[in-house]
Amino acid sequence: MKTTHWIYAVVLASALSGCSVQTSQKDEAPKTLAVEQGHSATAPYFTYDNAGNPVLCWTQKHPKDGSNRLVFATYDASSANFAAPIAVAGSDGSSAAPESMSKIAFKNDGTIVAVFAKPFLHEKSPFAGAIYFSISSDGGVSWSPPNFLHADTAHDYGRNFFDIARLKNGEVGAVWLDGRDKSIEGSTLYFATTAPNRGFVEETVIHRGTCECCRTDLLVDKQGFIHVAYRSLTYPAALFGEQARDMAYVRSEDNGRTFSTETLISADNWAIRACPHTGPTLASENGRTHAVWFTAGGTPGLYYTHNRPGNQQFAERLLLTATGSHPQSLAMGTDTVLVVYENRPMPSTAHHTATHGGMHNHAKHEDVSGTDAGSQILLHPIINGHPTEPIAISSNQAFNHHPVIAQVGNVALVAWVCEEKEGSTIVYKRIHMDEINQSPASARSD
Repeated sequence: MKTTHWIYAVVLASALSGCSVQTSQKDEAPKTLAVEQGHSATAPYFTYDNAGNPVLCWTQKHPKDGSNRLVFATYDASSANFAAPIAVAGSDGSSAAPESMSKIAFKNDGTIVAVFAKPFLHEKSPFAGAIYFSISSDGGVSWSPPNFLHADTAHDYGRNFFDIARLKNGEVGAVWLDGRDKSIEGSTLYFATTAPNRGFVEETVIHRGTCECCRTDLLVDKQGFIHVAYRSLTYPAALFGEQARDMAYVRSEDNGRTFSTETLISADNWAIRACPHTGPTLASENGRTHAVWFTAGGTPGLYYTHNRPGNQQFAERLLLTATGSHPQSLAMGTDTVLVVYENRPMPSTAHHTATHGGMHNHAKHEDVSGTDAGSQILLHPIINGHPTEPIAISSNQAFNHHPVIAQVGNVALVAWVCEEKEGSTIVYKRIHMDEINQSPASARSD
């Protein structure tokens, strides 16, 4: 199937007034991503190509028919701009949910694997849908027809909230939440991997009994070990058998053939029979795995913890913020982790109650455009396991949400969704590490 690059109106000036932030002489103003004129952009996701260049993908909504399509663009460090976006043929009608965004990954040989979810229309269950993949071996010029990522293709339940990553052997791995097992509460966490010159094969169950609609995180560290975090269903004795939805972790040291037993990242005992729609984020540096997540078990907010090399048990959690949500993290060198998140003036509990109050209504949960208060993007450095003071990288005059982060040398590249009355755009900003390291708040150590 052939496709051509769309024609885009490139906007590389400062971002919309509500999406920008006052900058110092050394600091750089945010930029608005190049999108097709009149189209709405949302659900950003960062990955890296086989040469190590950051690649940003997002979902673009057509203004006339409202259909969604996956597009992506490669970042050019020399110009500090993104190349012209490329559309993924066959992704029309895909989901635009920011917690289950469409994604791409690159094999070692440069093959692009695009993964996206689509609903089954006119089915009895409003949540019925499937996860598809398409492959391009020519840089996105042509794509294979969409095919199911999972072996089971029944139309009466949902599959979603997936993540993908390049594995140590150069293939692409995927995890997702699957509703096929009707004998359990919640969903089942699956893993699959691509094979040379093929799509996804060797489907494996990682864990049965997960929250149905929180983002999963699949991380492959420098050793090639696979780390997976997700929100699990537990029934702790402290709650006398009441269900809790807390963050859990598994790992694989054999490229996904086997996984460890489940370990709780933190026993928060969040007793909620609903869908929080905010998943965990993992980062790995110096043999340690770092985790950040939202919970309302105890004091509500975003929490941070890490484990030690060779130890799956995590340290006692630390509260990062009581007003943050939807975190993403990045390890920058040794002993430094950067966390980005959206920060709202209202407490996190009020935000999650307002936007995630129902059960399974995914589209309703992800709608953030109807509130009156703005939100800003914060970058929160963690040095040697110690959170420092957060840094504002956007204003709070618009709806700034769902940030993502990637590394370009000594620069952290952050992108996020900015919503104003004119529509939603993707805004990005470069943050130099020497600016962060010079901050007095970042000078803490063990």
